[in-house]
Amino acid sequence: MERNQQRKIINKDEQPIIDLVNVVKEFDGRNVLDDVNMRIQKGEFITLLGPSGSGKTTILRIIGGFEWVTRGEVKFYGKDIKDLSPHKRDVSTIFQDYALFPHLNVENNIKYGLRLKRIPKLGIPKSFQNKLISNKAKWTKIANLEMKKLDKTMAQYQKLINNPKTIEKKREKYQSLVDDMDFKYSYWENYCDLKTEQYEKKYLTRPISNIEMDKEVKDIMKLVGLEGNEKKNVNYLSGGMKQRVALARSLVIEPEILLLDEPLSALDAKIREKMQHFLRDIQQKLKLTFIFVTHDRNEALQLSDRIAVIRDGRVEQFDVPKKLYDYPINKWVANFIGDSNFFDAKFISKGKVQFMNKIFSTIHEEFEPEEKLDALIRPEDIKIVKNKIKAKLIGTITKSTYGGSYYNYKINVKDKTILVETPDKYDVDKEVYLDWELDAIHLMKKDPKENEVIENVNV
Repeated sequence: MERNQQRKIINKDEQPIIDLVNVVKEFDGRNVLDDVNMRIQKGEFITLLGPSGSGKTTILRIIGGFEWVTRGEVKFYGKDIKDLSPHKRDVSTIFQDYALFPHLNVENNIKYGLRLKRIPKLGIPKSFQNKLISNKAKWTKIANLEMKKLDKTMAQYQKLINNPKTIEKKREKYQSLVDDMDFKYSYWENYCDLKTEQYEKKYLTRPISNIEMDKEVKDIMKLVGLEGNEKKNVNYLSGGMKQRVALARSLVIEPEILLLDEPLSALDAKIREKMQHFLRDIQQKLKLTFIFVTHDRNEALQLSDRIAVIRDGRVEQFDVPKKLYDYPINKWVANFIGDSNFFDAKFISKGKVQFMNKIFSTIHEEFEPEEKLDALIRPEDIKIVKNKIKAKLIGTITKSTYGGSYYNYKINVKDKTILVETPDKYDVDKEVYLDWELDAIHLMKKDPKENEVIENVNV
């Protein structure tokens, strides 16, 4: 389908606020992002979770306009905005180092973005609105004609790219031309909106007044708990207070999307936990879309509506926290999202799986007989029971660690270490009997990258 045809069916109310479509980012001859697809709905708290170098910050920067895609689409309510500079996007960003202005006090840091804000003029003659309506029709017509030209040329090059007789060097050249034209397409897709913004700025809106600015600053400082700190030098604030200033400065311009690049990583544990709750409360109160980057799995699980687990520039899995934890797509995701017990397994038949030289019942029916799989049982799903006869496995405790409301045990079963989490206390060297519920076993297809090192996160 031509992109110009796709555009005709766009209805903002039915579109995700952000839709990344087949996004590729190449750098120094390698793919930093490889075919990333991600739909984000308005009002969601989304976390991009992954190890260092996985590409999560690159995704955030592409949404913010600080990085260009090599190819693919970055859609905002259905329109590709990859050609738009950061200040033309309805987003605001909080960086890891806060990026506050050291020569400005708290109040003036927050006012910085407000100085560009404009509000509707009162008493505008109706003729100005009518002129805008007629201009929009003209601008839309111009844009559609330009996009049709691009559609035709792009289709010709795409045909050459897909032709098996085209040599690789030529194919790369044609692909580069298509990528460049796709940016031009993005410009024309937003042409009417950009021209409308220029017209409104000239005829229909005015700068915010100092009185209005002071009121907005006062309101936002109250919202984020900064009252009484208006004149303080930001250099002498605590990490948590600096974070609130950065948040206030971003929120006061009323963006549709707030991007947060590991904003809590520099805080100590107690303040960090407090700020986690604070961010979530603010997001839910304002019903904004938050896109949050972290490598801390606990932070991701506690804050998010959905989590995108990023690995080597690809989205391994994008789902709600509970499904990610209970039903990870592969061993890598399972290990990254929480402590795990893995077993080399073989599917026997519907409802039956074999590992540890025994056959166990399972809820799974979707695999083929004799198929080799990974079996996962979370430590908290394994019970230590008294009945030796009914026990599924028998082992000996080799290590005990107290975790506050529970104990973590390492249990040796036939030279394999199994992790168990339980509130009950047992002595090291004690023989114990292990059991679990039918649905505790989660079966996954073998991970083709199984031998790669998995980075430990908060373990």
